[in-house]
Amino acid sequence: MNPTLQALEAQLSQTQALSEKLELLDQLYQFLRLSDLHRAKETVEEMLILSQNPAYPAGRGLALKNLGDFHFRQGNLPASQGCLEEALAILRRAGEVKGEIDTLNALGNFYYFQGTFPKALEYYLEALEQSRKYELKAQESHALSGVGIIQYTLGNYQEATKYFLRSLALKREIGDRLTESGTLNNLGLVYLEMGDYPGAVQLYRESLEIKRALGDLQGEANALSNLGVVFQRLGRTQEALDYHQQALEIASRLGSPQVRATCLENLGLSHATLGNLEKALELFQASKNLYQEQGNRLGELSTWLQIGATLGHLEQAEAATLALQKGLKMAEELGPQKPLLEFHQALSKVFEQLHKPALALYHLKQAIEIERRLHKEQQAQKTAALLAGFQVEKARQEAEIERLRNTELARANRELARAIESLKEANAEKTRLLDKLRQQSKELERLARQDPLTRLYNRRYLEENLGREFAASKRYNFPLSIAMVDIDHFKQINDRFSHQVGDDVLRLVAQMLESNCRGVDFAARYGGEEFALVFPQTDLLGALVACERLRQRVESYDWSTIHPHLKVTVSIGVSNDPTLSDHEKLLAAADEQLYAAKRAGRNRVFPQVTG
Repeated sequence: MNPTLQALEAQLSQTQALSEKLELLDQLYQFLRLSDLHRAKETVEEMLILSQNPAYPAGRGLALKNLGDFHFRQGNLPASQGCLEEALAILRRAGEVKGEIDTLNALGNFYYFQGTFPKALEYYLEALEQSRKYELKAQESHALSGVGIIQYTLGNYQEATKYFLRSLALKREIGDRLTESGTLNNLGLVYLEMGDYPGAVQLYRESLEIKRALGDLQGEANALSNLGVVFQRLGRTQEALDYHQQALEIASRLGSPQVRATCLENLGLSHATLGNLEKALELFQASKNLYQEQGNRLGELSTWLQIGATLGHLEQAEAATLALQKGLKMAEELGPQKPLLEFHQALSKVFEQLHKPALALYHLKQAIEIERRLHKEQQAQKTAALLAGFQVEKARQEAEIERLRNTELARANRELARAIESLKEANAEKTRLLDKLRQQSKELERLARQDPLTRLYNRRYLEENLGREFAASKRYNFPLSIAMVDIDHFKQINDRFSHQVGDDVLRLVAQMLESNCRGVDFAARYGGEEFALVFPQTDLLGALVACERLRQRVESYDWSTIHPHLKVTVSIGVSNDPTLSDHEKLLAAADEQLYAAKRAGRNRVFPQVTG
């Protein structure tokens, strides 16, 4: 078990040896950084003074490692990077392995926060390799969480879950309750993106309980903010508001401007949803000011977007334009593509509001171009992350085999031969995948893949991408489900209410399909009143649950907003048969289930699960 603060302080008071004192101060800082930043700063300052003594060279590296972490938590990113990189160099020269791995993980955190995922992954993987080599389970668990959060961010949810569960198992094995709660939070993120809100709430509440028991104020604020995000998505905005308010109060007690700025921004989003736009604007501006004071330009960038959007909703179009243009300029300087996309989209709407169609069109075109670029980059990063995960797993298995060999020489020779072969295979596979990705990206044009009426993907896109998903499912043994959705009695809707009403029904059902999709799912118009839903990495039961939720949503929608006597339902057929030879047969199987649903009386999902 981790030592308590009281035990560490007692040991410090009795220790005179320089190396022992610095190592104890290093452990003390790990606790204080989460609950008392003022004392954490004092601890780092004491380490810096002691580390001036050349008798313990690694001491300077430990002090700089913690100073870099402190700057990171304060939002001073340039200072953080400089300290961490210098610390890594010192600790490597001194042969201080544990401190070196901790610094590698810290640099992974830094580059992840910056949005430089390939660089972050590089540091996490090096930390993972080193921690396994020296059997440092605490450091290994942190590296596993780091790789997992990158896989999650890139949409590889199954891979992310695998890394988070391994990290959780290690942390429970060594009794590290403090960081165990952080991994529970990470798992909650995956549940949230997969649409399992009750599961996410359970994980966040379990994490919150641990954080409170251990006095981790920063973790408590993060867990409360995460609960606020879940309830915001559930449409329970007042509850979300309460959680964000609690998080803000804790952040204020903690004395962390970085955490306080994030909580202010989340609280502003809840007020904006409730229609309290003036209050939301005040919170966004306060958050922006804190980010500016800390030099956190990415945080400041996010708040400029919220400020501009809120001013637009308040019909202060000129002020909104100024805020968004300032944010756009900052986004162009910093380089992240997603904020650039969001600023161009927001400016397009504001210029439309100002009746300046030429400027609105310009920003819309810029947004479309960036969106295309982002799609290509995300696919490339996703592929690279999956390949890296494969290589790490292969290396882990090989290392386990090697430990069982009889002699060190034989083990070393075999490991070298396998490593060279593995590297050749991985590089060849990576080259093939990236070449294929470039060829596909050139062929894909957004307007050519979109149905003009519903703005969903069209049948051509469905055929192309379902084929790829089916092949990946076969290759990696992932589940793949597909649903065929048909609007019941659609011809009667056209005949009775007019084709215009029919078109409105198609558009609204399409919107419901799209909003029902997770990040990895996609919906397409198959033809007429028939649609297709593709659920990668989802088994039959998961797909049936999602489709039943969609069916209920369509049935319960207030269709009288289109016509007083209009009622709309859908029938859905789902298939998840891994034995089928190709994706066309998978589509045909879903179609058979659709017609079974219609024969059974319509307004239902087939196959029906009993028991």
